[in-house]
Amino acid sequence: MLKPPTVLLSHYSNLLLTIYRLAQELPVSQFQDAILFALKKSLPFDSAVWGTGTMTSAGIDQHSTHLHQASEAMLLAYNKVKHQDTAAAQVTQQQTMTIAFNADLDLGGPDQTDIRAYCHEFGHRNYLITCDIHPITKFTHWISLYREDPRGLCTEDETQILASLAPHLMQALAINRIIHLDKLSGDIARERWCVAIADTRGMIYHATATFWKLLGCDWRVDNTETLPAALLAHLLADNQVLGRKVIVRRSLENDLLYIKARPRQPVDSLSTREYLVAKLLVDGLSQKEVANKLGRSPETIRSQVREVFRKLEIKNVILLAQHLALRD
Repeated sequence: MLKPPTVLLSHYSNLLLTIYRLAQELPVSQFQDAILFALKKSLPFDSAVWGTGTMTSAGIDQHSTHLHQASEAMLLAYNKVKHQDTAAAQVTQQQTMTIAFNADLDLGGPDQTDIRAYCHEFGHRNYLITCDIHPITKFTHWISLYREDPRGLCTEDETQILASLAPHLMQALAINRIIHLDKLSGDIARERWCVAIADTRGMIYHATATFWKLLGCDWRVDNTETLPAALLAHLLADNQVLGRKVIVRRSLENDLLYIKARPRQPVDSLSTREYLVAKLLVDGLSQKEVANKLGRSPETIRSQVREVFRKLEIKNVILLAQHLALRD
């Protein structure tokens, strides 16, 4: 771990405390912006991109990106000029690296006029990039900080403090996401669900040990780094997938899939209407009251209740609650 510059040590210590405190306090949708605003007090910048991707011969193939005071237009424009970005190529020469750049000096080649124009247009005249690259998969996690002022050269001290902070920023983001996933799972269901976090390309960011064993009951698992392609396709199309033996649910937030999975139970075979009727019965309503509440005939409700009992292989409402609890 790099040692932060002495002149910034007090700011650095306070920032570390802030980073990990906010990781536990803030919702996942607010965390990255809050951390970047806090970082500006010690390391000024005008805009930022915090993302993940895979390094390829043609540049970075972006998986997820968090834009801080930046626009989607910037990302679209970058994709047209990234082949001229020798700065990005330089920062990926080691597994972990943090480098400062000046657009006019470091992208000054005669064949780089397009990317220089891009940097001028979007306020990337001076910038810092820090990244961590998996040596085998080439999956990378990076943060870029941009300054509009052409005179705002990034100093060696600033480069060093970002290099020192980068592992903490990335770890705090992982903590924040896992806490969010834990809240989505819920206290009651936590022991029954296996959980994971993945991006929309299927790359896994976090998964419990039993997650892969469970998925293997219904899908071919070739590795523990990406979701099975068939499952990913279903999860992108719907928030719930019913396999033969496994049920998988997801919440999509900020380009990430928050996933939970468990073995299928008989209660999972209930239709939406049947489940609603069952819930109302468990809440204490009579079949007649359920019919009135849902605007259905008593005979329709009686038929649905019989079907619920048949699917769950029970004969009375007393046993219904314990089955419904498995579906939550």
